[in-house]
Amino acid sequence: MGTPDRIIFLLDMDAFFASVEEREEPDLKGHPVIVVGSPSPRAVVCAANYEVRRYGVHSAMAYSRAMRLCPHAKVITARPELYRATSRRIFAICETFTDLVEISSIDECYLDMAPTAERFGGAVEAARALKNRIRTEERLTRTIGIAPNKMLAKLAAGMKKPDGLFQITAQDVPRLLADLPVGEINGIGDKTAAKLKSIGVSTAGTLATIDRSVLCRMFGKTGDWLADVSRGIDHSPVVPYYNSPAPKSVSNEHTLENNTHDMELLRRTLRSLSEQVASSLRKSGLSAKTVGLTLRYSNFERITRSKTLNDTTDDGLVIYQSILPLLDAAMKNSRSVRLIGVFTGNLTQGATQHGLFDNPKLKSLTDAVDAMNDKLGKIAVKPASLVNIDQDDHITFQG
Repeated sequence: MGTPDRIIFLLDMDAFFASVEEREEPDLKGHPVIVVGSPSPRAVVCAANYEVRRYGVHSAMAYSRAMRLCPHAKVITARPELYRATSRRIFAICETFTDLVEISSIDECYLDMAPTAERFGGAVEAARALKNRIRTEERLTRTIGIAPNKMLAKLAAGMKKPDGLFQITAQDVPRLLADLPVGEINGIGDKTAAKLKSIGVSTAGTLATIDRSVLCRMFGKTGDWLADVSRGIDHSPVVPYYNSPAPKSVSNEHTLENNTHDMELLRRTLRSLSEQVASSLRKSGLSAKTVGLTLRYSNFERITRSKTLNDTTDDGLVIYQSILPLLDAAMKNSRSVRLIGVFTGNLTQGATQHGLFDNPKLKSLTDAVDAMNDKLGKIAVKPASLVNIDQDDHITFQG
C-alpha cells in the first residue's frame, strides 16, 4: 500500500463551478443549476450541482439532453477566470497545512500530511480544520479522503460526497477492494475495464488473483500497475509544483484497434490526439515551436516527421493542420498503420499563435472547456467531429 507512515489527503471541491456560481448568486441555491461554456444546442454541460443531478444530468452531457431532463434548470455561462482565482486561493490555504501539495486539476489536489498532521491533532483533525478554513474563507464545501497512498485517498474521497470526510486505513483495504468494480479505480479507463471483463475480471478483488506475469503479457508495463492497484499498492509520491521538472516535450500516441490505411480514420484520430496534446500544453502554461507525427506500421517500423512553426502554439487545430500534410505524405505508400501519435517540442511558457482563439469569445469558451476537461481528468469535451473517437491513452511529458 505504500510506506506505512504516509498520510495522504485528496481534497475534492464539491460541484466546483456550480458551487462557485451559487456563492456569487445566492438566489441559485436550492435550484437545479448547470454551467455551460455557451448556452447553445451543441454545448456541453461543464458542471452540474447536486440538485440537477437528481434528474440524471451530469458533467460532459450534451446541453440539449440536459435541458430535456430538467427543463427548469438554471443555466449559467461559465466564468473560467473566476473559477481559477478561487482555485488558487483554495490551494494557497492547503499550503498552510503542508508544503507538499500536488495540484491534479482545477478543483482537486493531493496533500502529503505525514510531516505536519500531528500539529493539528492527527490526520482527521487536520482534515476537519482544512475543511473549516475553506468553508469560512471561500464559503464552499469540499470532500477530503485520507489514506496511506494517493490511489486509496482518491477512492476515500469518492465515498462521502458531498462535504464529506472519509479515511481508509491499511486494515480496511482487503474488505474495500474485494467487490470494488475495476472501473472505479482511478486510472482504469473504459477500454482497459472492457479488456479485463473479457477475461472475467470485473472487481479489484478478482484482479488481485490474476498472476502479475499474465497481466504484463496482456497490458505490457501497465500490467505491473494493475497488479499493484488491485492490492491497494501505490508508491507514487505527492509532487509539489516547485519540484516538477519542466517538460521538454508533450506527446500522445494511440494504438488502433485494427491495422488500417483508412485516411478518414487516421485524420480523425490525429485531430483527437492534437486536441489532447494542446489541452495538456495549455494546462501546463506551455506552447510548442515544433510539432510532429509518429507512425508505426503493421510491420512495426516506426517513423517520425516534424515541422517547425513560425510561432509557438497551444492550439489543437493549429497543431492538427500543421501535421496533416506530414500524415498525407507518409501514407502515400498505402501501408497499414497500427499506431499514430502527435508530439510537440521546443516548449516555452505561454502561447503566441492563437489561431482559432484570436476571437476572445472563443478563447473564453476554450478556457471553460479546458477547466472542465481538467476537472474530469480526460478529454470529455471535444470538437463535434471527434464525438465517436474514444481513446484510453495517456499524455506523456518528457523532461
